[in-house]
Amino acid sequence: MATALGRRGAVGIVPYAATRPARSPGRPSSATIARPCQNRRPVSRHATTPATTAARAGLANDRFRPDLEGLRAVAILLVLLYHAHVPGFGGGFVGVDVFFVISGFLITGILVRDLDATGTISLGAFYARRARRLLPAAAVALVVTLLASALLLAPVEIADVARDGLAAGLYVSNIGFALQATDYLQAGQAPSPLLHFWSLSVEEQFYLLWPALLLLAARSVGRSHRVLATIMASVTVASLVASVVLTQVAAPWAFFAPVTRAWELGLGALVAVMAAGTLRLGRRTAIAAGLLGLAGIAGAGIGLNNDTPFPGVAATVPVLGSALVIAAGLGRQAGPVSRLLTVAPMRWLGRISYSLYLWHWPLIVLPAAALGASLPTYGRVVLAVVAIPIAAASQRWIEEPFRHGRWIGQAPRRTFAAAAGLMLAVGVVAVSLGALSSPASGDGRAAASSSISDAELDRAYADGLDVAIPGGTSTPSPSLAASDPPRTAPGRVPADLVPELALARDDLPRIYGDGCHLSVPETASPACVFGSVASEQVIVLFGDSHAAQWFPALERLASSHGWRLVSLTKSSCPAADVTIWSTSLKREYSECDEWRRAALERIAREHPWLVVISDSREYTLWSEGALVPAAEGGALWNGGLGRTLANLAAVAGRVVLIGDTPRSQVDPPVCLSRHPDDVLACASPQRLALDTARLAEERAVAATAHAGFVDPTAWVCPSEPCPVIVGRLLVYRDEQHLTATFARALANRLLDELR
Repeated sequence: MATALGRRGAVGIVPYAATRPARSPGRPSSATIARPCQNRRPVSRHATTPATTAARAGLANDRFRPDLEGLRAVAILLVLLYHAHVPGFGGGFVGVDVFFVISGFLITGILVRDLDATGTISLGAFYARRARRLLPAAAVALVVTLLASALLLAPVEIADVARDGLAAGLYVSNIGFALQATDYLQAGQAPSPLLHFWSLSVEEQFYLLWPALLLLAARSVGRSHRVLATIMASVTVASLVASVVLTQVAAPWAFFAPVTRAWELGLGALVAVMAAGTLRLGRRTAIAAGLLGLAGIAGAGIGLNNDTPFPGVAATVPVLGSALVIAAGLGRQAGPVSRLLTVAPMRWLGRISYSLYLWHWPLIVLPAAALGASLPTYGRVVLAVVAIPIAAASQRWIEEPFRHGRWIGQAPRRTFAAAAGLMLAVGVVAVSLGALSSPASGDGRAAASSSISDAELDRAYADGLDVAIPGGTSTPSPSLAASDPPRTAPGRVPADLVPELALARDDLPRIYGDGCHLSVPETASPACVFGSVASEQVIVLFGDSHAAQWFPALERLASSHGWRLVSLTKSSCPAADVTIWSTSLKREYSECDEWRRAALERIAREHPWLVVISDSREYTLWSEGALVPAAEGGALWNGGLGRTLANLAAVAGRVVLIGDTPRSQVDPPVCLSRHPDDVLACASPQRLALDTARLAEERAVAATAHAGFVDPTAWVCPSEPCPVIVGRLLVYRDEQHLTATFARALANRLLDELR
């Protein structure tokens, strides 16, 4: 479900932005930085070993830090304001980064003091504390969210949420969302109600590896603070470099991967090591550091936005700011920032911040998904506020009892047994929902796309054209054929719908599975030859995913007519000679320009008798180092399209431009899953589905370049309003792409236009 990651209104990704404290605050007595390991033997205060001397040097910081509760409050407030879409807080996603730094500081402080005092780290005791602290509240939130999703979401959505729930329960959801976000096919889908678990997964992965790394370092090269700081600094720098590089070339992975987030926790860890040693700031320096750090956090929360390449270099501002605020609070004299952060309301909000993080996102997302529409800002604000008392109850009656062992005790074995039980419960709920929610069309019978023959496809499509949508009117067109009466009851989802709703997302052209349709980072297309590969009659398909959707039709024609079909398509990269601003990369889409040049060279070498191109027009253009205003984009696009058509005309026997298909105003599989008895509820008025002005412009550009033009409107939208089912064929797999099955059914119509 994200995508393009974390953008308001973007899919999937939904707001890539929320996270919680890994070590969310509890009662003051239990939120100390230096709470000793449960199984640690007491060390005599008179001992004079190097380890205890070093430990004694850090005693000034072995105290409760109320300002960190306040800093958590700042972080969760930024997250809430961002997710509520409150104007002016477009960079509120940096609350994630603040939490990461706090977590790195607190956890490393505990681990280093264990090393100083005992010479080792009790991994079992550490993991048990983390499990008691985090798992119970997370498990309850997961189960409740899964059950609420089953009640509120469409059947085809529940399976996806169940999968996300299983990943969240295993703390690998960040990897899952990275995989989804890099897939352009996820565009247009609603954000997962469990998207926010990505950051919990990052922190749990940190908790799993970091103590073991410190223990290994201590045993291998020594446990002096200088050695530990050197190792931490090396990890931090390497992670920061990876973050900066990947943000430019693979933004979703840069955002979600633990490798690119480790430096944020690592910087907090460095502060902890220095604090355990001799780091002490003078009063004036501490005040300046606190003010500068808080200003950096606030400035990032206000100044950044969804178009900022992130994390990358931009993340250094809130991360360094958080480290400065933490370092400023090491002394005993409170400055203005410390006084602000320690006021009672801030401390209380920070204390419940973990539970508030867990609950606020499902509360915001699920009502909108159930309504099938985005909520206004005031609605999102109200829901965010509603999450506060729920979080307070969770903190009091779930977090605290488990954290202090009142329910399961302190012994690691009992803790691990309880943790396994909680994870098993989440897994059972997730797997059960996934199995029970696999929806089928109509009465449960479904035909697989691969099992329907071309003859059946033609018959099903012709049958559909013979019947107007219930309550609608036919759109006359000489190209529409009609034959037999309808095979399904009007108004209902056909019992033998192809593909069935549960499989609609996966009804893709084969080029999505064999590497021929390139993803955003890729620039070199493989051979990708189909049909009669030795034929001298070469046709080429060229363009973005809106060109790729025509591959099934062209492959069918190539196989039946002995053509050699070369497929050259790439996600979010039009054939038109224009430079695109990538919303996922947050920069100029240079990979698109590079791929287009190589594709044009390949086409020239192929000497095709026919080139078919098609593009989406929903792009933000980039020219001369700046975004192109929408008012100027049309002319720039038409010029680029004309150049591409002219270049192709010089090397091909014929060039044909297929206009963009009508767009559904709903997500058809989801809508039909909600309204199985009323398909008309999912149809889109032609005035909204069609962009007649753009089609007219493209027809004119094609004529000027002596290229053919095909308007697919009558094939896809044969009635008013535009249907999402024609006969027993599902038209769309999402709002803007045809199912592979439906595209294959259009092969003969397309052939008539290509001759």
